[in-house]
Amino acid sequence: MITLGLAHDLFISSAALVRDGEVVAAIAEERLNRQKQYKGFPMQALKTCLRMAGASLDEVDAVAVGWNPTRHLEHPAQRWSNNARWRPEYLYGVPNMLLGASGAGSGEWIEQSLESLHPRIIYYDHQLAHAANAFYLSGYDRAAVFCADGRGERATVYFGWADRQTGIHKLGELRVPQSLGLFYGAITQYLGFKPDSDEWKVMALASFGVPQNAYYPLMRALVEIDERKGTFYLDQRYFSYSEPETYGGKFFTPEFVERFGPPRSPDGDYEQRHYDIAWALQQVFEEIMTALLNHLHQRTGESKLVVAGGSMMNSVYNGKITGLTPFKEVFISSCPDDSGISVGAALLAYHQRAERPAFPAHPHNYWGPSYDQEIEETLKRYKLRYTPLSDPSLTGAELLIQGSLLGWFQGRMEFGQRALGNRSILIDPRRADGKDVVNSAVKYRESFRPFAPAILAERTAEWFYAEPHALVPFMERVYLFREELRGQVPAVVHVDGTGRLQTVEREHNPRYYDLIRHFEHQTGVPIVLNTSFNLNGEPIVCTPTDAIRTFYSCGLDALILGDYLLTK
Repeated sequence: MITLGLAHDLFISSAALVRDGEVVAAIAEERLNRQKQYKGFPMQALKTCLRMAGASLDEVDAVAVGWNPTRHLEHPAQRWSNNARWRPEYLYGVPNMLLGASGAGSGEWIEQSLESLHPRIIYYDHQLAHAANAFYLSGYDRAAVFCADGRGERATVYFGWADRQTGIHKLGELRVPQSLGLFYGAITQYLGFKPDSDEWKVMALASFGVPQNAYYPLMRALVEIDERKGTFYLDQRYFSYSEPETYGGKFFTPEFVERFGPPRSPDGDYEQRHYDIAWALQQVFEEIMTALLNHLHQRTGESKLVVAGGSMMNSVYNGKITGLTPFKEVFISSCPDDSGISVGAALLAYHQRAERPAFPAHPHNYWGPSYDQEIEETLKRYKLRYTPLSDPSLTGAELLIQGSLLGWFQGRMEFGQRALGNRSILIDPRRADGKDVVNSAVKYRESFRPFAPAILAERTAEWFYAEPHALVPFMERVYLFREELRGQVPAVVHVDGTGRLQTVEREHNPRYYDLIRHFEHQTGVPIVLNTSFNLNGEPIVCTPTDAIRTFYSCGLDALILGDYLLTK
């Protein structure tokens, strides 16, 4: 069985193809059309997934969409239904007006109507697609399920449980305007950043704040947490994200400004006040999350938890879940954000339609296209001087030790927002100036943002305060470095002593693993600094041409493309 998942008109458009329960291909459209955070229909990604799978659209058993338009039909909206701008809008307008005429309070019959119109197109609730991404990629037999983001059709938080035999079951949901994602996004905007995009900048900024500062009680007073019911209430006098046009596109109100002071302009200087507000936001966010997860554990009694949604890109909190809640194990995929909706929808369609669904393991996310066969041809076409390599991993390690800033392009592209060793920029983490070198030469980003340590998986507990055999394959969690070792790798230790790590296993990426292993043999350090292979404001590189153009557009010293080396 082949199912095709689509995510579009969301944070990042993408397509994914699942065959017999296994993710065969998944690609964000931005990687192909080179428009960062592209939200339109993922046509190139769709075609590339089909090509990679050797399939045609006619062979696809179901097309799954991670947004359910019938939820918008449950209440008649004459603004959109009275007059069609385009005749196919009758697919919306007619059912919408009929629902209003019927007085029905449910969209169930409309869902059945859409199914009959498009028997191969299935529309899933947004949070359910997130839940499927979390559970069906986890490999767990049974788990509690939690999703949180800005908003879906109407839900902002999803509570549930799942098992292999019966699938995913919803226990409850929270709805707009009570939203963790929009709460965090509003203050992201207040601090001078772009909401739904730059929240991780605020997460990094928070590390510079003074704990329990004067802004914390002001922030905490905006939220009422009901631990008994597993819900929270945001004081809507301070937020306008439901109708941002009321305040010129702002997600926060004048009352918020009166309480916290003037907002920071996007190009403004950073004051201690900004750091402290970011700390207060992160702290309150963590308190809300912990209350919701504790409630979910009380309801399910499960020891394992799977999570998804844009709010679960908060790697600082992700690393604390097992310490702050009763859950013993937590799974977070490489794509808990909206880019992963295509994967979740495709997996959900498969598991709902297959008679005896399989549960293949998904221990990595190298689901994008590979260009190994085209690399040398591309180098020749551009008439570039290059050196064939017998051992790219050894050469890469030696270049890092010599002080090079290295572009590393190998195999199939990662799926998700983080580069995990196939489309990466690497540097020696022992360099005290490592962060500054990467920022000034390539990334051109804020100096307060940390870079990730990629570590041999079997060395994790030696370098971090982590559980024995802890695995963090997708850079999805932040852990504390062991204090006595922080001075050895200053380029990847954040101001608070943490690192957003990636554990690397040879089974899943032998070349990348071997590079780090060679580096360790010569330096005693099983870690390299890894950041995504892209310039600030651009998507991560996809093709050899993307990599070469980026190489010559910035301060990289060397580029290893497959088995070939380029230097300047």
